[in-house]
Amino acid sequence: MTTGEIPLVSGYEEIEGNILVKQKGAFSPDRLADDLSLVINTDFGLVVVSGCAHRGIVNNLIQARKLTGVDMVYAVIGGTHLHRVAGDRIDRTIESLQEMGIQKLGVSHCTGFEASARLAMAFEGRFFLNNAGTQLDLP
Repeated sequence: MTTGEIPLVSGYEEIEGNILVKQKGAFSPDRLADDLSLVINTDFGLVVVSGCAHRGIVNNLIQARKLTGVDMVYAVIGGTHLHRVAGDRIDRTIESLQEMGIQKLGVSHCTGFEASARLAMAFEGRFFLNNAGTQLDLP
């Protein structure tokens, strides 16, 4: 299934102010209401594939859990949009992902170097860079 639109509920994830949309010749903030993730409900937990997670990877996971009624998130694969955020938001994201019990975390394009390094340390043995051609074996 897909998550559909992602509500901003985490309390600390927000959309960057430099993401704009042009409407009637003027630029205004893009609220990115079309952000969504793919959710696969398996016997061992949810596998969530995000695009860029502009509304926050934790918000994406909260929505996936809410829609499926499944708390266990086994794997998160895709963008986390952490490349231009402050360190405290990375800390809070790591804390939230750890609380959710993530077993496989494969980040890609918009995660950024600092966030990727910090996530790799926090999820040692469970972290991988999700680049083109990456394969993940699921239980």
